[in-house]
Amino acid sequence: MKRLLVSWLWLLLFLSACGSAAETNLEGSDTLFHDEFVAGQTGSWVLEGDVAGRTSIVGEQLHIQVDAPATMQFATLSEPTFTDFVLEVDARQLAGDLQSSYGVLLRMQDAAHFYRFDITGDGLYTVERRNGDGSWTRFVEDWTGTAAINQGLSVVNRLRVEANGPTMRFYVNDTLLYQVTDGQYAGGTIALDAGTFGQAGLEVAFDNVVVQQP
Repeated sequence: MKRLLVSWLWLLLFLSACGSAAETNLEGSDTLFHDEFVAGQTGSWVLEGDVAGRTSIVGEQLHIQVDAPATMQFATLSEPTFTDFVLEVDARQLAGDLQSSYGVLLRMQDAAHFYRFDITGDGLYTVERRNGDGSWTRFVEDWTGTAAINQGLSVVNRLRVEANGPTMRFYVNDTLLYQVTDGQYAGGTIALDAGTFGQAGLEVAFDNVVVQQP
């Protein structure tokens, strides 16, 4: 599990991991990984937590809880690593401020080098790169609104990332939101994340993760 305290400064850092799964086309030869969070059948995830936040498997879903403001926590799949792939996951905010965010980290080199695709419960999204010096490179200039995101609590949003060479495409509910070409990170691990801004009390559930060949 990785957790970073932010105010767009990341002051605190911990590592964790969690599991993933998918419902469609899981048995195809192009499937690289899937995980439905069924007890005894999860992938290489590590579940950890403390007073600021935690990850756990509840009811065959991966839950991320964040109990501190200005905190981002993410659960990393330690293996396998992926280069070119298509990742899909169902995400559902269960509690907390709708301005909180949740989503996917990809091509992670380590806790300081990765790409991030996040949405908020009130209909915004961002795509950015975390740099080793602690800075961010934002591909989307600011958090951007879209009608494709299902807003509110306890509603499902299906996130999709297509990574093929330096080109990455980001979708929600089958709608393409953004495409970027960036060759800084060619491959790495994946993670699921959730983060707060001014308020604590965030809980997000992830389910039906599948990673396939592009």
